[in-house]
Amino acid sequence: MCPNCILNQQGLSSGLYVAFFICGLFFVMAIAGIIWAFRNGEFEDMESVKFDMLDDDESNLLANRARQAMERNRLAANE
Repeated sequence: MCPNCILNQQGLSSGLYVAFFICGLFFVMAIAGIIWAFRNGEFEDMESVKFDMLDDDESNLLANRARQAMERNRLAANE
């Protein structure tokens, strides 16, 4: 038994209800966050995120070059 249950002389079942409620609350919040992200278009362009780490200067030369190479490879694969 948990120390709090022993001190308050309550059974473990009341603690389980609280734990399941908290887990359920986190689950509902996660589902709501995923739905919000889909509605706001956060998952629309998953490919360009990996090129953003190359944007360390004003011209974005490396990122643009990588995007163009990726598009050429994608078009070549579709043919």
